[in-house]
Amino acid sequence: MKKIFISALMLCAASLPQLSFAWGADGHQTVGAIADQLLSGTKAGAQVKALLGDNTLEKMAVWGDCVKGISPEKDYAYTSAGRYPECAPFENPAGIAAMADYVRRNNTNCNPAFDEENCHKQYHYADVALQHDHYKTGYVGTSDHDVVNAIRAAALVLQGKPQPKPFAFKDKQEALALLTHYVGDIHQPLHVGSVFLNAEGKIVNPDEGEYDRGSNTVGGNALQCPCGNLHSLWDDLPPQFKRGRMNEALTKKARNLAVKKAPLEQLPALWADDAVSDAKKLFAGTQFSKSTPNQRGNSWSIALPLEYEKTMVSMKEGALVRAGAHLAQILQTVWPE
Repeated sequence: MKKIFISALMLCAASLPQLSFAWGADGHQTVGAIADQLLSGTKAGAQVKALLGDNTLEKMAVWGDCVKGISPEKDYAYTSAGRYPECAPFENPAGIAAMADYVRRNNTNCNPAFDEENCHKQYHYADVALQHDHYKTGYVGTSDHDVVNAIRAAALVLQGKPQPKPFAFKDKQEALALLTHYVGDIHQPLHVGSVFLNAEGKIVNPDEGEYDRGSNTVGGNALQCPCGNLHSLWDDLPPQFKRGRMNEALTKKARNLAVKKAPLEQLPALWADDAVSDAKKLFAGTQFSKSTPNQRGNSWSIALPLEYEKTMVSMKEGALVRAGAHLAQILQTVWPE
């Protein structure tokens, strides 16, 4: 198969997770909008309305990323004012205070290692090696505060049950906003699946032998392309999906989707399994070759199949449909008819 070769730079894993913003605003809001429609007229929809008032899942879906504008190193000041239009509804004194309060409670409560980012940022993802077929807490790249466990914790708060440590979600309203965001995150393949490369650029299984922390490509964040990095390439939506253009068509597909049935606590792991499967597909046919080392780490080139864009469009559509359907599913499991 013909391939196009794209220069990729492997940077230090410790410096890159901050780039993880699954789907961007368009994708997260699309997931929320689908769920809003699926929940219309249901008990769960009424509970969402009671918690959010004039807000919707579509609007609140981005809150989990907007809080990343709070800077603990600057006395928890909000430093992103005006940068992201989707965050504008929260950029008022009360909204900023709420975001700062959340970050204070979820900043270092997971005791992050020296090369890990703030705890609440770690709630958005896992990095499961492609050699695995299923998610399991305990694998390299997972933790008791990864995206699977964050969804479980938020759902427990919505059920009025105690949440496990290290999570510190204040109330049901906050938990609902975060759950909406995390369900979007877990359906972006590179928020769950990751490729691990050794110093020669060969794929390795970090769960076999001694784990080299520098081998994690951090869900593609460490693989640079001319358009950014592989992770952000997958975060972006095709033009036809942006600004809600396809919400009606996607909602129809979500309404007809046969979702997997399981107890609530098992649902996030099932969705993570799907994301790992998608990650395997998106790396299929890629090749890595050693490039020139630089002062920030080792570098490689990644070869992507020529028809890669078509693969992305199809997989992104499927992931958005599943995310919207699964968000509605978990909320209806929390608040059954």
